Amino acid sequence: MPPLPPLAIDTYDFATLRREEQVYVDKTSYIQNMLEGEKRVAFLARPRRFGKSLLVSTLEHLFGREDDDLFQGLAIATSGYLANVPRVPVLVLNMARVAGCSPKEVRNSLLDLVCKEACRFGFTPSQNEPWSVLNNLFSYLERVYGKFVVLVDEYDAPLTDMLANSLFSLSDKQQVQWHLRHLYHTLQAWNRAIQFAFVTGIMDIGESGLFSPNNLQNLSADARFNALCGFTEAEVDMFLRPHIEEAARNFGCSSDMMRERLRMHYHGYRFTVSGESLYNPISYLTALDRLVTPQNAQEIILTGFPRPWIRTGQANFLFRYIQTRGEALTDMDFSAAGARDALDLDKPALNALLFQSGFVTLKQVNNEIILDCPNWEVETAFQEGLFFHCFGRQMGGRGSRVRELMHRMAQALENGECAASLDAFDRLLDGVPYAELATESNFRIALHVVCSVVRGILRVDSEIPMRRGYADMVVETRDTFYVFELKLDKDVAAAMTQIETRGYLERYADAGKRVVGIGVNFVKRPNRDNKWEPSKANYEWDSYPGKATRLREPERPTHETDERIVG
Repeated sequence: MPPLPPLAIDTYDFATLRREEQVYVDKTSYIQNMLEGEKRVAFLARPRRFGKSLLVSTLEHLFGREDDDLFQGLAIATSGYLANVPRVPVLVLNMARVAGCSPKEVRNSLLDLVCKEACRFGFTPSQNEPWSVLNNLFSYLERVYGKFVVLVDEYDAPLTDMLANSLFSLSDKQQVQWHLRHLYHTLQAWNRAIQFAFVTGIMDIGESGLFSPNNLQNLSADARFNALCGFTEAEVDMFLRPHIEEAARNFGCSSDMMRERLRMHYHGYRFTVSGESLYNPISYLTALDRLVTPQNAQEIILTGFPRPWIRTGQANFLFRYIQTRGEALTDMDFSAAGARDALDLDKPALNALLFQSGFVTLKQVNNEIILDCPNWEVETAFQEGLFFHCFGRQMGGRGSRVRELMHRMAQALENGECAASLDAFDRLLDGVPYAELATESNFRIALHVVCSVVRGILRVDSEIPMRRGYADMVVETRDTFYVFELKLDKDVAAAMTQIETRGYLERYADAGKRVVGIGVNFVKRPNRDNKWEPSKANYEWDSYPGKATRLREPERPTHETDERIVG
């Protein structure tokens, strides 16, 4: 059997990929549709490591092409449209290369990037502001060539990289935003000389304030371009079938089973309501590349499927932000409304941050569009990372145990087994220092985090305003609303009285689901190491409303519970 063509794992240059005969999942039909649009500036928002840089490189070689053979056999050449694409100079600004620990350093890095591009065209800049250099470069290109193309990759990287960086104040972030706005407004001012411009990033460009959305084609929420980046089922079957079959042989399963395993781990991204679900390219290709080697396939059988995307820096960015702004966890909202809104430089909305970073995606549940983790890779990493970063601990080999406990907690809530769910939550807190669980709010945040990421829970809200007060937390599953009232070193009866007298359950009585009121009292009994220490807790639940007793007193910090069920 002939050797399989290599997979493009770390190749972001289109020419290199084609010349080395690596597998290229053909996206040129989408490019043709984009170029046939009415507007000459196009924009696409997608998470990092989702194929945007390869798309930018493809456009760079399409307009500045020196070798038409690179496109031989691709859709844009087969259709005959390649002959309509003019050869013009292509200016590329990769904003991911702009870095610094102060507005001045970021501005100097931006100036260096623009000056290097100018020198590539034989133009020697004499100005000391990035937008001035860009303006004069555009004037030079128009005078010499008439028309030119501008490609901007990761246009918002200097801003998103600052969100979790404590070295940047709000004023610093606004200064960097000011520099970027001037640069991009200069680009828009030269529309008459621009043959075509393409801009990528994480933030939706129409909301960022850096561009005027009126004269650009925003492809981000356009169902026709949902798969411009990412792989569809049809594409993996067309371009990667031999690799899938070889992976199945090495794994000892059928091709259909291998497809199902890869789907479970890496599929599920959807960026438009009516669009098809997609695979993450970097994750899919990395896993497949390992599976086609027998030794690596055996390792995966023993240790589990890899998580390439989550190890690219995305997780650290998100969790660093959450760790520095822990109070924002209570504002976590998994509704799709506002998911494309601009990321506030001082305190981004978590649902927008999660969606635009790629940690959650659009999903339909009971005729409602919500945000949810797309697949196993993201979900498990999100569960572990969010929990451990919130409590300042390293994984230390407990990853599989955490997943098991979260699964147990989700199953218990789905089955209405409140005691079992709280016992699983108890186990999750094993080893957490008391200093990190010093207040009732700490426990509420911990419970909120866990419930927000376990599968089967549709919605979690904290500090919900009621007619006569605020309920600590409400968790919604498929058929139940759980209303929590939390106490710390107090009386569980007081929690239940508060739920009853303030009518917390009444709000959900007509929702067509069970309504369960749960009072929880967290009891802190410091041990020798001043930590939340593991030991077994036992609960007994009887059928009488409002009453629950414990079989024996545990030798560790635990919680006392009481439950009432309303019709």
